[in-house]
Amino acid sequence: MNRLLLLCLISLYACQPRAGENDENTSVTTDPVPVVSPVPRPVSGPEAATGIAGDFNGDGVIDTAWCELVKQSPGPDEPGIYALKFNTSLIPDMDSIDGFFRLINEGDLNGDGLPELSLFQSPLHGTVYSMTTWALATAGWKRIAGPWLIPTAGEYPSEESLQNRIVLENDTVYFWQEDMSDEHFIPQKHVLPLEK
Repeated sequence: MNRLLLLCLISLYACQPRAGENDENTSVTTDPVPVVSPVPRPVSGPEAATGIAGDFNGDGVIDTAWCELVKQSPGPDEPGIYALKFNTSLIPDMDSIDGFFRLINEGDLNGDGLPELSLFQSPLHGTVYSMTTWALATAGWKRIAGPWLIPTAGEYPSEESLQNRIVLENDTVYFWQEDMSDEHFIPQKHVLPLEK
């Protein structure tokens, strides 16, 4: 019996592909894929961190912001209602947001001295998320960019990936947007026009 078990194990080991060999289930492309974006591709596993920190009202105190469920979805075809909440009453909340979202502290994009926020928002169905960018104004939060679509292929982008979506270079704000006409959805760099 032990010999039979040992023989089976040796046979299984011998059938394994060696390093550098391809088996019939592995496809290998010889064409290099050009790297055009610092935005890492989505990673597996939910990294649904919803809270961020920053001095969002410019008072010199670090604030925290998070996504909070306000009302459960009443059914599969209706989103839950969420709110953007802060740890201080000095910063107005954003209420009645349809669907779960993740937050990104973008830093000061518009030169007002305050960091802007982006919301990476879940779709009701499917895997194409949307993103918007917001600035704190006298009358409350104002959308200054977006929405634009981000296909995820059902995977959650990493925090680093979301943080690298918007970049400020030489006083110009850019964002990385997947080319929806390309089957590989390669991200392309575009100027992000900010609303005043």
